Amino acid sequence: MRRSSLSVVAIVFLLVVSGTAGVAQPTGMETDVDAQLSTQSADSYVVEQGDVCQEIEPLSTSETVESFYDYRNHDTEPEGLYSSYGTTHLQEDETSILFLHEGTDGMSLVMVHDQLEGDSDGGYVTFDIVGLPGESEWVVENDNYSAETNIDEFHRGDGWAEASWIWRGARTGGGAIQGGLNDEFGVTIQPAFNEDARITHENHDHPDSDFYDEGELEDWEVLSGDADDPDRTTLPSLEEPVTIRTGTCGDPSVTYDRTDDGITASIDGAAADDQIALQPPSGTADNATFEAVEVTGVDGSGTIAFENQQPADLPASPPGVESLSYLTMTSDEIEDGSATVTVSVDAALLEEHGLEPEDVALYGADGDEWIEGETTVSDESGATYQFTGEVASLEAVTVAEQQEPESESESEFPMPGFGVLGALVMLLLAALWAVRRTDE
Repeated sequence: MRRSSLSVVAIVFLLVVSGTAGVAQPTGMETDVDAQLSTQSADSYVVEQGDVCQEIEPLSTSETVESFYDYRNHDTEPEGLYSSYGTTHLQEDETSILFLHEGTDGMSLVMVHDQLEGDSDGGYVTFDIVGLPGESEWVVENDNYSAETNIDEFHRGDGWAEASWIWRGARTGGGAIQGGLNDEFGVTIQPAFNEDARITHENHDHPDSDFYDEGELEDWEVLSGDADDPDRTTLPSLEEPVTIRTGTCGDPSVTYDRTDDGITASIDGAAADDQIALQPPSGTADNATFEAVEVTGVDGSGTIAFENQQPADLPASPPGVESLSYLTMTSDEIEDGSATVTVSVDAALLEEHGLEPEDVALYGADGDEWIEGETTVSDESGATYQFTGEVASLEAVTVAEQQEPESESESEFPMPGFGVLGALVMLLLAALWAVRRTDE
């Protein structure tokens, strides 16, 4: 009898060991899958327009972008001609140039229109730049000065920046954007050149109606490499959007556009296991900011519309908790998409709601309910906590307090993570008890 009982215990012990291995195995498998997912490298850059993709290198100098651009007007020096004096070796008549500048202040996106002391009659351009990180800003504005004769416009919104330039012959327009471009990014310029621009020689508000001539830009070039003598690529169209992003031409392409309620990201050339980093708007709260949405499950192409609003067909919050911010994602074309979402929350907001960082979770929409996703604190400073969470669908996401765990009466195994392993341990204990009874 004792030998038979020991055999039972041995069999149960083997079940426990094999059960433990079975529980641990998926973690390793998930790690392998994660390692295979493609990511965009922040060490390489491309420019895309339509089917054209060209790898580029930033123009690197030992200056800040403000110093490199060297914008001068009558406010900065009496002879300043409202133009870029630092890029004259790059400028060409009736040509708009576009490039990345890497200097002592990091990475910047730079654009210069026309040529100082050139032979053109001036011109007019409107750029709508979409997909910008939240910390991006105009750091050079050619022209923006304090006089009623200044009619150029520079704007910054949630996920976008816009400028409208008009300039006289032998001068330049342009500017530079900086902030958030040292890591992964992708921004799209929606252009309006010449008569398509918002401000032209026919509708400007300058006191002198004949102040501007009927100038025109003919070419749009991207510069790459040596800051003194860069390579030049002429873009095929003055009308089609241009995207500059990190990564390579083998990565999925993303084109951003602005809508009345947010921004859209149109993805092309994706495989279902690609990780595609997207820049969303900030969400519905200033002190809880959505910073990134990394999407998987896009097979081929698809469009995701981001809006700063609470979804109309969902409860205001997950049951029993209060939401701090919302971001709606709409995509009827992407059926099996999921996302890793990053959000930063001010420490003061957590304190206001009586929350510790470990109390916070991201929830994804699933039909008509909120589903809590696995959430971690991915970064922190004295004033802000950054959270990263997984959502299983591309519908909407909210940040809120974690829900209370199920009570003993609601759960068969109230201990966290009890699962199969816990059941096998209980089986082993029962077998040992049976052996003891048999030996007696």
